[in-house]
Amino acid sequence: MAQLKMYWLTENDLEELTLPEGYEFVNYKGPEDWHVWNECIRTGDPLSPEEEAANFKREIFDFKEIVPERDVWFLDHNGEHVATVTNFVWDSGVGDMHWVGVRPDYRGKGLSKYLSNLVQKNLKERGVPFVSLTTGEGRPWAVKSYLTAGFLPVEYDEGMVERWLKVMETFGIHELQMLDEEARPFMLLKR
Repeated sequence: MAQLKMYWLTENDLEELTLPEGYEFVNYKGPEDWHVWNECIRTGDPLSPEEEAANFKREIFDFKEIVPERDVWFLDHNGEHVATVTNFVWDSGVGDMHWVGVRPDYRGKGLSKYLSNLVQKNLKERGVPFVSLTTGEGRPWAVKSYLTAGFLPVEYDEGMVERWLKVMETFGIHELQMLDEEARPFMLLKR
């Protein structure tokens, strides 16, 4: 089943968020960051060091558009990586928010809004028309976070309208603009 797709239009205003005390954003430095990057995005069993390296390569290095030292970010708390997000621009000129993750012991603290805001700001400054992301209904906290950050649902595959209506019901949302794949208004979803 296709993931849910969402866009944030860079023509929209962006709230300037201030990180809580003790937090700062830092960029990827090198292989020493692979373990904690995997810890932030992991939802299953821990990986071996070899599996972590292969996972980072597949999800970051194998994308020719990603420059890790520029595009892979960590949110640090008192000098320790606790969350990550990657942003980059596709050859088409569209921005992408990729691999948002928070270390398990820092989940539930509202940190994802800072990760989204960083990506939105970075990619808006890079001149993209919109920022794209994909996620699944199995991550309802992520879907809600992206909606709160101003991302809108995209109609791009069979059944998307029905799936988004269920998401809206879950979160008590009564109206939501849906976009088409070119980021144009497609329909106003109402429940």
